[in-house]
Amino acid sequence: MESANGAAGDVSALTPSGLQGVTLDVREEDMTADILQDVFGFTPVARRERSVRFVAHDGAGGSLTLRTVGKASRGRLGGGTIRHVAFRALDEADRSVMVQKLRSVYDISVSAPIERTYLTAVSFRAPCGVLFEIATDGPGFAVDEPAERLGERLMLPGFLEERRQELQMILPSLD
Repeated sequence: MESANGAAGDVSALTPSGLQGVTLDVREEDMTADILQDVFGFTPVARRERSVRFVAHDGAGGSLTLRTVGKASRGRLGGGTIRHVAFRALDEADRSVMVQKLRSVYDISVSAPIERTYLTAVSFRAPCGVLFEIATDGPGFAVDEPAERLGERLMLPGFLEERRQELQMILPSLD
């Protein structure tokens, strides 16, 4: 299986950007490390005290650290918190291979595919409790405007269209 791993979305024509990596605070070491390696193609490259660093590639989204913190209180959703961690699948076939492995090897239930205009995704709770998502690269950002015009105007998925005026007021101008 060849998987691109990292942040989802068709960004091949854009300047490389994004998060270099993410650190997940977990209560204990569990099968999450196995899933990172076996399903998502990450390799452990460093271990220090209670942390293990995994790398899939050198680009944005290519590293992840699991830090064991013990019986810390659980985080709460709200401003400044992260809802989920997304991993890339090249396409629906690549995502299906990952889902099949999660089900057959780890007995993990995965959501039905969710259409998100620019990608499709499935999600599941990793053994550590974090919500993981597997998102396809396509159809990509050129689904609703020509690739050569990307970034010239604010494009919104249908479910956000009713909030266009509000969002245009709080987002930076594209001019």
